[in-house]
Amino acid sequence: MLKSMTGFSRYENQSEDLTCKVEIRSVNNRFIDINTRLPKSLAPLELPLKKMVKTKCARGSFDISIAIEKNGDSEAGLEVNPNLPLATEYLKAFKEIQDGLGLKGEIDINTILSQRDVVKSELKKVEFSCEDIVMQSVDRALTDLIKMREDEGKNLEKDILNQISSIETLRKSIAAKQSITIQKFQEKLNEKIKILTSGIEIDPARIAQESALLADRCDVTEEIVRLKSHLEQFNILIVSNDPQGRKLEFLTQEINREVNTTGSKTIDLEVSSAVIEMKSCLEKIREQLANIE
Repeated sequence: MLKSMTGFSRYENQSEDLTCKVEIRSVNNRFIDINTRLPKSLAPLELPLKKMVKTKCARGSFDISIAIEKNGDSEAGLEVNPNLPLATEYLKAFKEIQDGLGLKGEIDINTILSQRDVVKSELKKVEFSCEDIVMQSVDRALTDLIKMREDEGKNLEKDILNQISSIETLRKSIAAKQSITIQKFQEKLNEKIKILTSGIEIDPARIAQESALLADRCDVTEEIVRLKSHLEQFNILIVSNDPQGRKLEFLTQEINREVNTTGSKTIDLEVSSAVIEMKSCLEKIREQLANIE
């Protein structure tokens, strides 16, 4: 079963004293990359959170945002901190707008302070209860994210299997007419040789030998057999429960290799047309596999 690397989840959890809000986004990545946006007080949890993701996901780029708040009106245990980098970016954007539109006037402090997250209240320290609710919340959000990745993976899997089925149908059509194609090639070649050697005495055995050698170069039987094996292996991997994205990408390259060789060796227009169709299917498969875990 394939899993997509694209997903999103949001989860909010409350205890008697705290409210924890978690957002997780994931997109495709050749490896696994995890970025966390945590309050300063939650910094010690960064490594455990990354370890949790790695135990459940094999590939993808993850962005995890966590906010934690005290319930009620109590300000105990809270500290207020400025977000100077963000405030600087707001000020820079406002000045660009002012200069671009030719506006006059001062950009005052109230304008900056009214923007979101310029000033934040955070817990001064992580208590056991805080750590517990954060880990539980991230675990739940990650479960929801994986479910979304699985659902999208099913849709991608269906499309990929359709493309593989189309390639297999085209492969069978090539295999069915392979002997006829070689025979036609030999017949046309013999006719041309007779025309070109008219009035010249040439050893028939030599002509037959050269004709057989040229016909053998146009024989794609080996490529068709290897292509069949690759397609069978692809169908086995795609239903595995383990992440198979990298293996499927490699196998797609091998399938493409056999298809290209078939196209370069054939002299039959119908086979060439089938090769073009297979390449089109492979391109669609590559696009889908770019987002498979």
